[in-house]
Order: sequence, then C-alpha cells, then structure tokens
Amino acid sequence: MAVETLHRVPYGPSVDLQPPYPEGTSFPLSLAPKPAEASKEAIIDAVRELTETGRLQRILEEHGAIYFQGLGLKDADEFSEFAHAFGWLPHEAIGNPVRRTILAKNVATANEGPNTQPVYPHNEFGLSPHYPAYVLFYCVSAPETGGETPINNSIVLYHRLKERVPEFIKEIEQKGVKYQLFYPNGPRDQISSAGTTLLQSYGIHVLDTDDTATARQKVEDEVRRLPTATWVWENQSETNPLGDLRVWQHLPAVRAHPRTGEPAFFNNAVSRFLNAIDAGTLEPPHLNEQGRYQPPAFYGDDSLIPREYLETAVEIIQETRSLVTWKEGDVLLLDNHSVQHAREPWTGHRKLLASLWDEPQVSA
Repeated sequence: MAVETLHRVPYGPSVDLQPPYPEGTSFPLSLAPKPAEASKEAIIDAVRELTETGRLQRILEEHGAIYFQGLGLKDADEFSEFAHAFGWLPHEAIGNPVRRTILAKNVATANEGPNTQPVYPHNEFGLSPHYPAYVLFYCVSAPETGGETPINNSIVLYHRLKERVPEFIKEIEQKGVKYQLFYPNGPRDQISSAGTTLLQSYGIHVLDTDDTATARQKVEDEVRRLPTATWVWENQSETNPLGDLRVWQHLPAVRAHPRTGEPAFFNNAVSRFLNAIDAGTLEPPHLNEQGRYQPPAFYGDDSLIPREYLETAVEIIQETRSLVTWKEGDVLLLDNHSVQHAREPWTGHRKLLASLWDEPQVSA
C-alpha cells in the first residue's frame, strides 16, 4: 500500500502532550519516507491514501501536528504538489493583516517580518471568524541559528488555564475577546512593511477609476463577508480621500474542536498581549512611540484582560511547547483547531513557505 511509504520516526524536538491527551502522546508526531529515497510521486500517493482512509484525521486528532522529515521537496512548486495531495479546499484570505508573497499555487511566504522580531503564539487567523482548518509550513532554507517554530496545544492550554485561573476561563468564555486591526490606505504593491494596506486586504474589487464613494462601498462589502466585524473610516484628507480603515472583531476565545468536541483556547490574545508589552502599549492610552494606537486584545465588553491571566498563559505555553527545528525540504502540518504556532528570531537565510487549507466538513 502507498501509505506504507510513510512511517513513524523519532524527532528530537517532540514533547509529550499533557492531559487530556493520553500519556506518551508525541507532539508533533513525525513521519518520514521508507525507503528514504522514495520518489516524490510515491510520497504524494502515500499522503492521498492517508487522507482517503481517514488515518490522517485520526493522527491529527490524537497528536495535533505532524512533522514530515526527509521529503526532499526541492521548491515551492513541489511543496504545492505535496499540499494539494491532501485533497482539502484552499483557504481564501479575507482581510489578511500580514503581507505574503505568492510563490506557487496556494503557497506563499509564511511571514515577511524582520528576522529579529519574534512572532508570538497564536492560532492562524484566530482574530477572524474566517480561519483555516489546516496550516502547512515548508522549509526552503534552514537558519544558521535559531529560527525554530514553537508550537503549543491550545486544548492543553485551555485545560491548564481552567485548573490554574478558572475565573479567567469563566470570564473569557462569557465575554469573548475583541481585537483592533488597522489598515492604512496605500498601494496594492507595497512591500515596505510586513503588514498589508487597506487595498491589499479588502480592495480586491476596487478599480483605479472608482470614485471615493464607490471604492468605499466595495471595501465595506468585502469587510461584511466577516459578519462579526465593525469598522470606522479615519484620516480622510485631500491627499487621502479614501481614508484609512480601523476594524474591530468580537469573537469567541474558546472553541470546541469540530471533531473531538474538546474545548480549545483558540484566539490571538497572547500574541496581542506580548506585542503590546514590546511596544509599551499594554496600558491606556495604548499609543506606541510613533503615536499609533496599538492595544492588546480586550475582553468582548472592551475591558482590559488582567495581565496576570495572560502571564499565566505564557508560562503554560512555555512549559508545554515544542520547539520545532527545521531541515530543508521538510514540512510541518498543524491542525489549526488545536495547535498554536509562533516564530523565534534567527540568523542566516531561514525561509518558510505556508499553505492554508479548509476542509469541507469544517465550518468556520
């Protein structure tokens, strides 16, 4: 059988998941080709069979993440072939606040921020009601030092938080979490920032010939595809007639895994908390050195989440995470419903590509 081409192998960065997972559950589970020189076609056939037989879903339910070693994928196009073999639906980004460059079909750069800047733990698009079910990362070039991808299980995080700070879980389950996203007006092809402009995020239907009212209507129609969003136009002027867009999202902070039913701490609150600490904007008025409003995430009633609760979450994440190291050609698959990821600073020429996918049975 084709599936026998992939077999379980040891992986040094793996850790054992804590309850509610059974003792000895590896995170991530690692699979590699057998024989080691298996062709790309044989590997892709094995992935298809894993999916079609339901074994892949069982592995993800049990482990949350899979690290594929020794695949030998040579470039973005081969990674794209591998990603498409799972048979999922490509995820459509709506209002993406992070700039990514498309390099192959349904494959883009993972994050174009500076290598000195960490990315903090988050569920992919956890600050949106429209998020992917699965995330695949592919290593084009490994770093000289650092550059790990920390991953943590958000089901474990929920259970640990409920044990240590049950009042926090009670409050955040009742109130939800609220995020602010700011989209400055700018060109569609801007590359000076890792963030996206208004037109890059919501201007897919805006034409250069549109007047201001028409352009705004088209942008707002796109924002409305995210039904939990509210927004306001800001900074209109003669040189910026369209203005900038500030969007707020009020969302659940805890979501049940669609297959197992296990509750997960599914959100980007920790990431926003740590970013606000870095920027010195944790406390009101939440203005950074440039005078830009950069708040943390709030409770859904607009009140600040107490710092000690999020510090506890950070402690649990650091205690339970796996620091995934990279070899060229390898792939990491995450079940986004149950796994958060981050990024460590690095030296060298580290480059990761990402591919985001939905499953027809999974409702966002």
